[in-house]
Amino acid sequence: MTLVKLREINARPSLSPGDEGLERTLSMLCSFLSVDDFCSFLASPAFASLARRDVPWITFEIGLYADHTKTLQLIPSNSEFQLADAHGSGVFENNLWRGTLEDGLSELLRLWIGVVSADQ
Repeated sequence: MTLVKLREINARPSLSPGDEGLERTLSMLCSFLSVDDFCSFLASPAFASLARRDVPWITFEIGLYADHTKTLQLIPSNSEFQLADAHGSGVFENNLWRGTLEDGLSELLRLWIGVVSADQ
């Protein structure tokens, strides 16, 4: 899996130097070995400090390492994650999912990967 900062969607909050460093890193394509590694990163204090704010301000693009045309948009907030499937893979009802890691995000991502990988 890959992750990269896509764009800012609301006013930029005040960021610590650590947040700014992570944002610079995420402005380049970052890869993860597995869905579990990816979800562990989303649960990390560093990601929470940067992106998990009361008002969502940043959008990321999740992609497949083997095929960068297979993507989802990730919008984190303090209370949840939103996944938007602009390509309409059919995995999410109305191409949108809202929830937390505990709501089965890793299983959903594995399902999405299976569906979009089968399209190749």
